[in-house]
Amino acid sequence: MSADFQARIHAALSNPALQQALQRNAARRAAGRQAAFASLPDLESMRRRAHQARLRTLNDLQGALQAFAARAQANGMIVHRAADAQGACAIILSLLRKRGARLVVKSKSMVTEEIGLNAALEAEGLRVVETDLGEFIVQLRGEGPAHIITPAVHLRREDVARTFNEKLGVPYDPSVKTMTRLARQRLRRSFLEADAGISGVNFGVLETGTLCLVTNEGNGRMVTTLPPLHIAVMGAERLVRDSAELALMLELLPRSATGQRITSYISLIQRPARGAIGPQERHLVIVDNGRHALAQGALREALLCIRCGACLNACPVFGRIGGHAYGSVYPGPIGSVVSPALFGVARYGHLARACTLCGACREVCPVDINLPQLLLRTRREYVGRARQPAWLSAGLTLFAWLATHPRLLRLAQSVAALATRLPPRHQGWLRALPPPLKEWSRTRDFPPFAWRPFRPLAAPEMQTAQTPAPSGAPPASEQPAAATLLPQRDLLTSQRFQQALEAVGGQVIQAASQAVAEIITHQLRQRGLNEILLSLGPEWDRLDIPGHLEQEGFNLLVPSPSQPVSPRSMAPAQAGITGALRGFADTGSILVGEGPLNPHLSSLLPPVHIALLRRADLLPSLSRWLAEESAALLARYPTLCLI
Repeated sequence: MSADFQARIHAALSNPALQQALQRNAARRAAGRQAAFASLPDLESMRRRAHQARLRTLNDLQGALQAFAARAQANGMIVHRAADAQGACAIILSLLRKRGARLVVKSKSMVTEEIGLNAALEAEGLRVVETDLGEFIVQLRGEGPAHIITPAVHLRREDVARTFNEKLGVPYDPSVKTMTRLARQRLRRSFLEADAGISGVNFGVLETGTLCLVTNEGNGRMVTTLPPLHIAVMGAERLVRDSAELALMLELLPRSATGQRITSYISLIQRPARGAIGPQERHLVIVDNGRHALAQGALREALLCIRCGACLNACPVFGRIGGHAYGSVYPGPIGSVVSPALFGVARYGHLARACTLCGACREVCPVDINLPQLLLRTRREYVGRARQPAWLSAGLTLFAWLATHPRLLRLAQSVAALATRLPPRHQGWLRALPPPLKEWSRTRDFPPFAWRPFRPLAAPEMQTAQTPAPSGAPPASEQPAAATLLPQRDLLTSQRFQQALEAVGGQVIQAASQAVAEIITHQLRQRGLNEILLSLGPEWDRLDIPGHLEQEGFNLLVPSPSQPVSPRSMAPAQAGITGALRGFADTGSILVGEGPLNPHLSSLLPPVHIALLRRADLLPSLSRWLAEESAALLARYPTLCLI
């Protein structure tokens, strides 16, 4: 293990603020994940199916990428392939220069961290603003993200308040509500003034050439919707075959990452914007950076990762030292495999030794990656390249000899059990243990050995047998997960939708068509809102909502193809009113689609959003719609957003 790594570990262990932050994160994430997965009928079956789905794409990665790129280009996107980090940064920089961009807004993207994009752009004089709240905080501090999902996991709210006080010149106030409001105000100006937006890609859908972005903050939608240029950066392995596989991944990713049934926003991007506002150009940069070589090697399974961060939250080592101690963009168990695989075993192979091999990472992995096995393979390769201390080689040789002589091993275990069960006053010998046992006993209690090993206690009936599948049934990995779906028009669907939306702070008002305009008027007046951004489709024309609101004295901001507007001119809007294409009872989500009048703007910019949803468009299951019906709507709209 490198001296620098050891120094970072000791610094992390001796930092009480970091320890407190990490403990809070681990407890919160574990509880959230357990509650979120309780609603799935057969988690293990879903994990196996997800593993096989990712593996099928990986088995023909080059062919899958070619097919996906062709479909994305047919949709109107411009696709670029980058062999390495330097090539990816050069492509992105050339696109920004061509557009004359000076201000770039970014949503959270680990692949852009991997290629060092921010530093490359800033070196050329561009201003880059991270707009994810956690990324915004660590950018202010001059740090990299400490977690794949939660960039500021190493900070307490008091630390963030001090950062805002020092970097933004605002009074110290550790209130989360206050700090969030301050960040929103600062970032809003950047969104409205940005020349370009850069995002990552969670999944590329091979069947339709669609980009899927999963975020918990509205910044992802802002970055991909408001600036005139959008550049998406995708790791070459982030493909799923079709909408059904995407639906499966979206069942697993949010639950594993943040303990939610679904994240706050899911964007399905198909082509450039059609209206006057939004990206007139969408570019996709597919980054290899060692992935094709990794796909051919012994660690290829690491490419199945969907970047949920669950293994970091479950890892006892990460839970004590945090992400920065690893000294790599990718920390934790998955980082201890991916970093050596992509950036060199000589440079990062030592990370695989910072592991207890407890197996917690595999237990929580939503795509069932055998991380302990990959960590052992990485260790073996690193040990083969690095010179090991003499005491370690001798110790392992002794252990290997004992392990192959059962009687001597049992005798050694009995002696150890006796020695570790001595009264404390007779355990001074523990302080004289040779390395590494001395370091172990210096920082923690040395556990007593069991009097009897576990193996003889294991009864034959403890072994589980697999039940053979019925004759003619598909393999278990391909069998669909069991699910109970309510009929579309069942009254329970409406009730479930209302409960799910209210659980996340929304409000549902059921009304007859003739009462809609009056209800909207009442809601606006109740909140003292007058500047209204209106983007309704033709299906709502018969209600004449604009005419009613004008009669009532509201000032309407109505985007029109004949009257081009800019995001900045729409900024004063206090409320946005849009139609919704679909509503989903199991998640409380609604679907809006970008069209000529750009309803995205009405649901993005104002602080209050009122969506109109027809009862016939309320469906029981988001996953079923994604798997069976989403392709038809994607053919009609440049972008679909679940909010």
